[in-house]
Amino acid sequence: MGTADDGQEWLTRAQVAAALQVHVVTVSRWISTDPDMRVRRLGPNGHRVRIHRTEVERRLTVPASQQDAAATG
Repeated sequence: MGTADDGQEWLTRAQVAAALQVHVVTVSRWISTDPDMRVRRLGPNGHRVRIHRTEVERRLTVPASQQDAAATG
């Protein structure tokens, strides 16, 4: 199963958006266009998602111009 701090490793779209200072819709677009993004889908339909904390760190180290290019690929 998971560890006690497992919940802190997985963030909501809003938490990721706030950390990266982007709109929540931008995070949703990244989820749908980046197959390498670590995402966990929750619920029977998979509408609720959690993004791994390492994705925030990855986005902070990649210049915005490369992020946009990767998303529109």
